[in-house]
Amino acid sequence: MSAENASSTLELDELRRALALLPLDQREALLLVSAASLSYEEVSAIVGTPIGTVKSRVSRARDHLALIYAGGFIPGDEAPAHAAVDAIMSQAANLKRPRDVT
Repeated sequence: MSAENASSTLELDELRRALALLPLDQREALLLVSAASLSYEEVSAIVGTPIGTVKSRVSRARDHLALIYAGGFIPGDEAPAHAAVDAIMSQAANLKRPRDVT
C-alpha cells in the first residue's frame, strides 16, 4: 500500500469515527445525502420529515463535523481502518429503507 493510500485509509477511518459522534438524526441525513447520493426529497420520504428539516439536519451535521475535527479529538476504536468505506456505505444502505410514519 502506498503512503497516499494509507493516508486516505486513515482519513476515511477518522471520518467513520467522527460520524459516530453525530446525533443520529444528523448522521442519518448526512449519510443518506452524501454517501448514498440521495436527493433531499428522497431522504425526506425515507425519514418521514419535511425537506427543510432534512436540509437543516445535513447543514447541522456538516457544522458539527467541522467542530469535531477542529477540536482534534476523535476517539479510536477496534474496527480496522481498511474497513472504513465499507462501514460507512453499509450504514447508508441500511438507512435507505423507508420508515413507517405513524
